[in-house]
Amino acid sequence: MLGELLTITAALCWALSVSLYKKSLLNVRPVTLNLFRSFSATIYAFLVLYLLGKWSLLSKLDLVSVTYIGISSILILVVGDIFYFIGLKSVGVAKTVPIAYSYSIFVALISTIFLGELLTAPILLGTIAVVLGIWLVAGQAENKGSQQEHLKLGVLAALGTSLCWACGISIFKTILADTDPFLLVSVRMLFALPVLGVLTILPSGTRSSTRHLTRFNILTMFLSGLVAIGVGDTFFLIGLETTKANVAAPLASTTPLFAAIIAILFLKEEVSKRVVVGTFFVTAGMMLLTLEQMFL
Repeated sequence: MLGELLTITAALCWALSVSLYKKSLLNVRPVTLNLFRSFSATIYAFLVLYLLGKWSLLSKLDLVSVTYIGISSILILVVGDIFYFIGLKSVGVAKTVPIAYSYSIFVALISTIFLGELLTAPILLGTIAVVLGIWLVAGQAENKGSQQEHLKLGVLAALGTSLCWACGISIFKTILADTDPFLLVSVRMLFALPVLGVLTILPSGTRSSTRHLTRFNILTMFLSGLVAIGVGDTFFLIGLETTKANVAAPLASTTPLFAAIIAILFLKEEVSKRVVVGTFFVTAGMMLLTLEQMFL
């Protein structure tokens, strides 16, 4: 039960960080946000690794593990998260989060195809509920005609996020069979930071935008990294280690429920009934996907 509780705690951390992301993205590019939040997460991860006396584990990593960590880290922290920020900037929290956090659909498919897991009734019904929820949220985005291109971009980016996260999480589950979760939290940042640094420095427009960052921008980005990919991801990876991927992923996907509530209460976003219903369908579907495993 500890693994399940930790993944739900991770979902809450991610939902809190969504509000910080949205504030940062008002005048910061997605790549810049991803780079700055990664700095605080890296400091946190290696500090925790040192304080827990696990520093020596770094020397025990083999080439295969490092390769898998690198691939999954780029998928989740670079490609997936940049898509995520593009979605947040284009269509807002209440639309992007439910679509992006439907990644457990892809996790279920990957586990069925590659791991030989059965497609049971709870998984099938949960998948249908999630797809319906995505249709409701994405349909709301497309019904508004004033910024059609931005809305389509946001929905597609959120779907891309979902696919990247699912592939990365599936690889993480494989790595955790013989890798300490605190070590994984730390080492993955060594792959993400250089790539993000290059993506931030190369485009002249992005490089210029970093010169106009305010203290509030920097503080918000650092805090979001600490909460999300520092604390939140640590909880999730420990939970992923102690439970099945098709249990951890859906439970962590309850983030849309927390994020929608925060968006309404604190960000003052306009959330229609359609978006709210879609969010609950997604969350209900995620929970339904876990029923068979949770009561075994």
